[in-house]
Amino acid sequence: MEIINNIIETTINSFDFVYCLIVNILTYTVIKVIDELNGNKPISVWTKRIVLLICILFTGGLYYTIGKDSELLINSAILTPVSWSWIFKPLCIKFNIDYKQLKELD
Repeated sequence: MEIINNIIETTINSFDFVYCLIVNILTYTVIKVIDELNGNKPISVWTKRIVLLICILFTGGLYYTIGKDSELLINSAILTPVSWSWIFKPLCIKFNIDYKQLKELD
């Protein structure tokens, strides 16, 4: 039982989950704004990835200037897109929250 507790404690101490949440919310908001400005054209996957990278760098820079450990930030930056795909995106789909413009089918 001690081994499992040690693994859980190490995992929790290796990531900043608030950082992941902030980056995901910021990325979602920026993509939503781009989608509004883009009109009917869909947003490309590369645009979404670039927005994610910029948000990771921006938030990581802020965290680094306030004294957070760079190893923790790198681990959290790697976890951020994974947490979006496996946790936050399914929740958004379940609650019908989507930045995409939904078109009515005739």
